[in-house]
Amino acid sequence: MKTIILSLTFVFLLAGHGMAQTAESQKTAETTQKSETVKLKVTGLTCAGCASHLYRVLKVTKGVLDNSVEYPSDIAVIDYDPKKTQPEQLIAAIEEKTSYKAVVLKPNNDK
Repeated sequence: MKTIILSLTFVFLLAGHGMAQTAESQKTAETTQKSETVKLKVTGLTCAGCASHLYRVLKVTKGVLDNSVEYPSDIAVIDYDPKKTQPEQLIAAIEEKTSYKAVVLKPNNDK
């Protein structure tokens, strides 16, 4: 009898874990669908430490979901929630919280 109960408990635990993963996957997919990406050209970065500082500033900026800062190319790639922020607000946050300046890169100006 104990063996049957333990087996059934194990089956229910596995089924519940699978449902949790499915719900989490759906939530991630929804977040991915709602995000937008912008590339910014940042001036004023002089070293990898500056890039790290900018990364940390962007990480705590409202609406930013993910970001990367490339040095020495001085490009910040930011995934953001368009319901919470826009590129102009991201630039304003960079310029208020750091000594760097930023502009939106157009698709044909990636380099």
